[in-house]
Amino acid sequence: MDEADYRANIEFKNLCKYGIKPLDDALLAIAPKELIVIAAGSGIGKTEISLMISKAAVAAGKKVAHYNLEGGSCEAVQRLKWQYMCQVYYDEYKDEGIEMDYRRWVLNASPHPLFMKLESLAYTKILEMSEDRLFLYDNPEGLNCRSFCESLVRLEGLRADMGADPLLRKHLKGAVGIDLIVIDHLHYFSLTKDENENTEITEILKVIKTITEELHIPVVLVAHLRKLPRGHGVPDKEDIFGSSNIHKIANTCLILSPDHEKDDVANGIYPTFIRMAKSRQGLRPNLLINVNFNIHTRKYSDNYELYRCGPLGDVAGEALTEMEKPSWARGPK
Repeated sequence: MDEADYRANIEFKNLCKYGIKPLDDALLAIAPKELIVIAAGSGIGKTEISLMISKAAVAAGKKVAHYNLEGGSCEAVQRLKWQYMCQVYYDEYKDEGIEMDYRRWVLNASPHPLFMKLESLAYTKILEMSEDRLFLYDNPEGLNCRSFCESLVRLEGLRADMGADPLLRKHLKGAVGIDLIVIDHLHYFSLTKDENENTEITEILKVIKTITEELHIPVVLVAHLRKLPRGHGVPDKEDIFGSSNIHKIANTCLILSPDHEKDDVANGIYPTFIRMAKSRQGLRPNLLINVNFNIHTRKYSDNYELYRCGPLGDVAGEALTEMEKPSWARGPK
């Protein structure tokens, strides 16, 4: 009866989505009690995809708490602005022929008048989309279990004495109204105890799991992959850096891995494998989505191919045919 009541109260149209077509095709949506771990190596796009997910949720009217722990809230705003600036430029102004280079824009090395116009348009768009819905965590002292819980309570304008135990459920239950939490990333939490690092990470994961299970707030948690030897295939969930509890506690694990052989640097196209390394919904971990990321427009393509991989992450030479694909990947994409 409890299960039936829980499921009957889910309105599919109101669930958060990834905002990335191959993931929305495969996974449909983000479940209310879901803990999603997204792992990748350095420079593969962990921050980019985390902001895409937050942006998609906010654009759909959801309330999102985003923790950009590696680069801080200022970098998160810059990246959001840049996504919109690129979108507007390539939709409306690409004939101007200016160089859309993120590094040059951040460092004010390209003071072209069009940049001021694009930034103004992006700023207006972000305000319209995110006012009272997007909350970026900004604390130079870092984030630990206690400050994480306290920040969720503060989002509701509440005052709470967390006491000696930062996990007190009665305080966490004050953090209602949040639809999605995105944390980028787990390994930038401030570890405060003189214990084994994996032990404290496990404690953080338990706090996050409490939030998903008891408050029904889904969490997207970004993580590092361990350094792998050259020639290693597409990583699996066991390759996530740190405690094995990371993938054990998660409901869904997505692994991003570059497909360097097909890089089209001249046109800014970087194919990426997305491996659904763990899915409680029955998706196979040997199935790989191969999708292009356009560094100019800052978007993943709506078109994608599926590949199989072997036990060591070795990728099959040919993509799946239409008849070999699962039903969610067939037809127009």
